[in-house]
Amino acid sequence: MLEGSILDRLRKQLDCDPPSYGVYYKNTLVALCHALEDHILNCGSEPLVITAFQRGKWYAQEAERYKQIAERSRQVVIMAVPESGFVEAGTTDKNNVTLLGLEASDPVSAEWHLIILAPTYAAQVMCQELSDADYGAGGIPQVDSERKFYGFWTFEESIVRQTIGIALEHIDRYDPQLRARLEKEVECIEAQPALVRADLSGVVARIVGYLQTSQQQLVTLTRHPQPIYSSEPEPDKLGSNLVSNKLQAFLRMVQLIDR
Repeated sequence: MLEGSILDRLRKQLDCDPPSYGVYYKNTLVALCHALEDHILNCGSEPLVITAFQRGKWYAQEAERYKQIAERSRQVVIMAVPESGFVEAGTTDKNNVTLLGLEASDPVSAEWHLIILAPTYAAQVMCQELSDADYGAGGIPQVDSERKFYGFWTFEESIVRQTIGIALEHIDRYDPQLRARLEKEVECIEAQPALVRADLSGVVARIVGYLQTSQQQLVTLTRHPQPIYSSEPEPDKLGSNLVSNKLQAFLRMVQLIDR
C-alpha cells in the first residue's frame, strides 16, 4: 500500500481493513462503478462526487458518462495525471466540474476511486492498483481486464464521510480554494434532511445486472478467442470475481436494512 495515498490513510484511520477489502479485477470495478454512477441519476438528490482515474486517458473514455452525471450533481471533482484529451474531454465547460491534475509522483495517481455523498445516497469504490512487486513473477498483465486492485466498496455513509474528509485534505495540496468550496457543499448536504433514503434494492439490482453483463461478455470472449498474438484473459478467475461481488451486493443491502 502506497504511503500517503487516500486508501492508505483511510485504512489507518479505520484502524482495520474495511468490510470486503480484497483484490478486484478491473472488469469487476468497471461494472461496480458504472452501476453506482448510474444510480446518481435516480437517487432523488444531487450528490457531491469525487473520483480518481489514475491517468487522464481513463477519464477520457468516461467523459460522456460524466456529462450526464454532472447534470445531476452538486459538484464533480475528477483527479488524474493529465494526459492528452484530459482537459479536452468535454466536461470542462460545466461550472460544477473540476479536473484536478495530479503529479505523477502522487500516490493517488495509482488509485481508482469513486466517492458519492448525497442526503439520500452514499456509496464508494476505493482501490489501488497492485505494484510491480505485488504482481510477482508474471509481471503486469498484458490484458487490461486482468489488472488487479486492492480495495473495497461500500454503502456505509460513515465511511464515505471519513473518506471525503481525507480526499479534501489531499485536494488542498493542489487547490485550497476548491477544498473550501467542497467543504461548503458537504455542510449543505449534512444540513439537508434525507426525508426518504434511496431504495438500495434498486442500486443492488443494477450492480448485479452490470456484473452479470460483464460475466456474459467473458463467456463470449472465451467462445471467440482473440488472435494468437494477443494475450487472453483468464475467464475463470475474472468470472469468480464477478460472482463474488454479486453476492456482496446483496449482503451490503441486508446489513444496512438490519441496522
